[in-house]
Parts: sequence; structure tokens; C-alpha cells
Amino acid sequence: MNSEELVRFAKLFNVVALLTYLIPLGVGLYRWRSLQAVYRPLFWFVLIPGCLLNGALAEFGRHVLHNNVLFLQLATVGETLLLGWAYYGCLHSERARQILLAALGIFTGIYLFELLYLNGGNFRAAQDVYTHVAQSILLISAAVAYFEQTLRELRNIDLGQDSMFMVSVGSILYYAGTLMVFVLEGQLQNQPDLIWMMYIIQFILLIVFNTFLAIALWNGNRQIEAADVPLGWPNGYL
Repeated sequence: MNSEELVRFAKLFNVVALLTYLIPLGVGLYRWRSLQAVYRPLFWFVLIPGCLLNGALAEFGRHVLHNNVLFLQLATVGETLLLGWAYYGCLHSERARQILLAALGIFTGIYLFELLYLNGGNFRAAQDVYTHVAQSILLISAAVAYFEQTLRELRNIDLGQDSMFMVSVGSILYYAGTLMVFVLEGQLQNQPDLIWMMYIIQFILLIVFNTFLAIALWNGNRQIEAADVPLGWPNGYL
């Protein structure tokens, strides 16, 4: 496959990956009335940063405005805040919730620092490496904290039916797997074929993540079973 074919395939595959947002969106709409309130941030996660910002507006910016950086940056912020909201409702430890809120505040500060100081307030600048690093660390840590909570509570439940467990698996795969795309993107401008290969991997991981989100929303009508959590949990995560 030569460079032109690779770019053509990657752009087509990008559209396919973005269209998979419609799967969890449709499941969320179908399940909305029975969806537990704690899982509703997942629906807004799919709708706003997913379908609207990453999907419709980013493609509008790419093809019409010839710049979609602002929409992609807002999508990053929206993903982090909405997924953080979902974890806040599912973590049972008050200490864990407080740490999560502090982490979300730090993330927002890093985004504003990068936007206003490093990029000089230029919304068309593509420099958002620190924001993506902070996002990945925060959301992966939140997922690990939820895994630890699940292990400590030892609930008698099929983990495939635990919505936040499924979201956590998808979140770790996606944000850990795509971090290097954003870190290395600026340094690999002289190797476009490699960049497009990295983008293709990102699109594959997005499809996987949307699959986990669809499963989570499908099972989102199940009541969360809270269990006693050891005082001071967690000690090492988030």
C-alpha cells in the first residue's frame, strides 16, 4: 500500500470509526427511561464530546473551516469531565471522590495553562500534548480505582453486566493506547506514513471503546450494589 492509498484508507476508516458513536448513542436512547441516573453521564459522553464535537463539528471544521483544533480540544475536555462525573457517582469512598474532584480541577488548570500560556490563547493552535497526558493519567487512574473497588467489595456479579467495569476496560484500552499518538504527532511530521498508521490504530481503539460503551449503556438499568468499603480507601490510586 503506497502513501496515497494509506491516506485514503485512513480517512475512510476515520469516518467508519466516528459512525460507531451512533451505536452507544442508539442504545442510550433506547435505554434512557430505565437508565440509572449514575450512568447517564455516559450517554452525554457519547452525545456531546463523541457525536457532536469529535464527530459532526470536527468534520465540519476539517472540510469547511479547514481547522478543527478547537472542536477536538473541547472534545478532550468534555470527555474528561463527563467520564469523571460518571466515576464520581460510582466510587463509594468519599476520599476517592474528593481526590477525583481535585484531579479534575488540576486537569482543567493544565488545559487552560496550555491554551492561554503555551498557545497564547490561539484556539487554532494544535499544541495540546500536556492536556492529553493529564487526561490519560486521570482517566486511567479512575479506572484502576474502580477496579480496586470492585475487588475489595467482592460483589457476586457478572463483571460483563457491571457498566462502569466495562467502561473502565474500554477507557484503559483507548486512552493508554492513543496517548503516544498525541505525544509523538508533532515530532513525526516528516514521517506522514507512520502518523497515519498511528491514526488507524487510534480509530480501531475508538471502535473498541464504543463497543464497551454500548454494552455499558445496555446494562445501565441495573442498580449498583454498594458494599462496605474499608475506611480511608483507596490508599494508592487516583
